Amino acid sequence: MYYKIFTRGLILFLAIIFTVSSCKTPPPEEENRTLRIVYTGWSESVAITHLVAVLLEEEMDYSVELKLADVETVYREIAEGKADIFTDAWLPQTHKSYMEQYPDKIVKIGITYPEAKIGFVVPQYSHLKTIADLENYPSPVIGIDQGAGVMQKAKLALTKYAFPNKLISLSEKQMIQHLEDSIKRRREIVITGWEPHWIFARYEVRFLDDPQNLFGVKENIYSVGRTGIQEEHPQAIRFFERMQLTEKQLNQLVYAIQLSDDPRQGAKQWIKENEYIVNQWVKDLKPKRKKIM
Repeated sequence: MYYKIFTRGLILFLAIIFTVSSCKTPPPEEENRTLRIVYTGWSESVAITHLVAVLLEEEMDYSVELKLADVETVYREIAEGKADIFTDAWLPQTHKSYMEQYPDKIVKIGITYPEAKIGFVVPQYSHLKTIADLENYPSPVIGIDQGAGVMQKAKLALTKYAFPNKLISLSEKQMIQHLEDSIKRRREIVITGWEPHWIFARYEVRFLDDPQNLFGVKENIYSVGRTGIQEEHPQAIRFFERMQLTEKQLNQLVYAIQLSDDPRQGAKQWIKENEYIVNQWVKDLKPKRKKIM
């Protein structure tokens, strides 16, 4: 009698387990495997974007469409659904105004780099120590494109201290050329800088102290996307959630791409040297191949 009761109970238990298990279905394969990634011409944006594009295409079987734009266009196209992903969002402060401009239309996906910093940058030999010392610096501050968050903070800093210095807007390449020329001639120069950036590996440069914290504390670099991206591309989102770089890794990546004529080749070289890290990001995210009968 006891044996029959035990047997019936065991059968009932197994039936329940089977029923519950059968209700769990694996996440569906993504029918649309095309991702539109928009990026800026900033060094770390170029580097991260091309790294992501290579991995998505070669390791996860996505088709990736890249578009280069200014930062204002980047956020607008994400919000309007014309682009899917931007991998270089500086938050919570530097790009705060863009996120606030499009509430409920842009979502944070994952932190790519947790130690980002912006400010005024000078050569190590400069007599300038803090932002307040710009009072005795008669030349303009050399900056990048007007819409960049670091430029907005730079304008705030110059206004806060009531400095007469002009803020010149150039391309990043032109700004770096001014820096390089000044260092060769050992002249004073002040630029709008950010880290990560390859100049910190190439030259002896430093940030001016910011006692009033006008540029904000260290920030996170996020990947952000249009609303709805999580449901449409769960595998890609998982990849972006996993991908996080240390200071050394990101500086090496930016520098490798800076030295390469082709950003993709620079990214591939970095991947080759960091295979173990990359494998953790893409593990179990490759699409299942259909069996041919």
